[in-house]
Amino acid sequence: MPTSRQELIAIQKRLVEELKETIYQHVGRNDPVLDRYYRDYQAEFKPGFERPASRGEVVLQLSRANLAYFGDYHTLRSSQTAVLELLEETLVVHGKPLVLCVEMLRARDNAVAHDYVAGRFDAPEFRKRVRWTRSWNFPWQSWGRFFDFAKVTGTPLFGVNIDADDRPDGLHWRDEYAASLVAALTQLYPQRLVAVVYGDLHMARGHLPGAVDRRLSEFGLRRRAVRVYQNSETVHWLLVERGQETVVDFVKLQRDVYCMMNATPLVKFQSFLNWQHRASELVFEGGAATDADLMEELLLDQVRGFVRTICEFLGITLEDPDNFELYTTQDLDFLDDLVARGHYTQPEIKALKEYIAMAESAYFARARVLYLGNFSVADAAEAAARFILAEMRPPSADPVAARDDFYARCMVEALAFFCSKIVDHRRVARDAGDWRQVVRAFGKRKTLGAVQKKDLAVARAFLRHKNYERRVLKTGDYAGAPPLFGLEDRLHVAVTRALGRALGEHMYEAVSNEKISRELVREAMKDDVRKPDQCRNRYFQFLRLCAGVPAAAGEEE
Repeated sequence: MPTSRQELIAIQKRLVEELKETIYQHVGRNDPVLDRYYRDYQAEFKPGFERPASRGEVVLQLSRANLAYFGDYHTLRSSQTAVLELLEETLVVHGKPLVLCVEMLRARDNAVAHDYVAGRFDAPEFRKRVRWTRSWNFPWQSWGRFFDFAKVTGTPLFGVNIDADDRPDGLHWRDEYAASLVAALTQLYPQRLVAVVYGDLHMARGHLPGAVDRRLSEFGLRRRAVRVYQNSETVHWLLVERGQETVVDFVKLQRDVYCMMNATPLVKFQSFLNWQHRASELVFEGGAATDADLMEELLLDQVRGFVRTICEFLGITLEDPDNFELYTTQDLDFLDDLVARGHYTQPEIKALKEYIAMAESAYFARARVLYLGNFSVADAAEAAARFILAEMRPPSADPVAARDDFYARCMVEALAFFCSKIVDHRRVARDAGDWRQVVRAFGKRKTLGAVQKKDLAVARAFLRHKNYERRVLKTGDYAGAPPLFGLEDRLHVAVTRALGRALGEHMYEAVSNEKISRELVREAMKDDVRKPDQCRNRYFQFLRLCAGVPAAAGEEE
């Protein structure tokens, strides 16, 4: 019989294959030129990888190199974020000056880009002049940050792309064209790291890097180059086989070649499919959809699919798993609709609006409405879990004591986060170390912004509760709880979310390793939150099981 971990892996592989099949239906198959190009790329990963690597190692090697190639997945925001973070560390930590060569900009538009970086006109005017939607069309929210980086750091930025869509050998043509520019820039800026940000497929040794080497050799030159791929599916499943998929962020493939892991294959491919529909990392991050009906249909199908996936793994049967409506930030009038349909009163809607401002997702059981405010795969899976929880728990609007409400919310957040990791297992919750860093960063400052103030308050509350948890696990005595019950709403939501997600993170690992049974998770999802101490006891039960701590004398199991 397969273990829980094996079943989780099977579910995730199935989701990826289903998603790839959907992509094939949209973009077609059997392009011989692209297939050959892709096979060359895949050959880079067939030998596997030498070993896990550290971020510090990669940054150090970048600082020692003349050339760096960063593979990018254009529709995935975290892909661009990861490259910018490595560039910043190379510049700040090691003082290595940079030159940026980017695929997003055609070389013929370099003069316009230089004027924009110099502040001669604003971003909308820049996008108009370079015909951004026609020439690139990936989200400006992600890609505009490279121009911001160039402005702030004084880094020269050059486009190295060319229009080649009408050429049968367009991929190789683009490689050769970009290579001539990159090779020239290494000679113009010999003391700088020439950082090339291009599509991941172009990073294979025989593609763009090989073309650059050939150009340099014509001048009798050689440059040390470091290549950094991102999110190889092959590497991901190798890490899964070794149980390292959540703890390894970099691997070394061979000398001066690394792969950075920051997203699962599901998240990566989903970003592409949603871009096809003009949507964000679940649909179109922060932007308006060009086809709202299509976007909503796609999103609803995804959330319903996640409901079925979570139920399948946990052995849950719902009477009607599709019986909910889905609303997003695009649906600005949905709360008024709930009043018009008689589900809620105006005072209740006011309270719901305040809650929505504090939460990424919510389920309104009375109206059977699921709200999703953050368009990511993980948040959609978490929203699906909130629907499942509401379906399984006894319905009630009765008030509960402040302490019971606190732990009820903690358990909802824990179970929702746990369920989201069934779909996206690389999702990570902030732990005590992260919150200590917040205290160190902001604890002694006299002037803080609103977000920083809230983060600091959450950090202190989180750490106080962790100290309390250690005492309870050691003694079994619940006395001496910190004064966290009855916090004002915004802080109450943030603290219970932080504690719950931290527990959900540990629950996922414990279920994967058979420390916690799926039966126990199902039982917890049915808990009656009105019962005094039910959720508090459940919270600490899961803490003990995750930590492998036996119940203290006199403490209920």
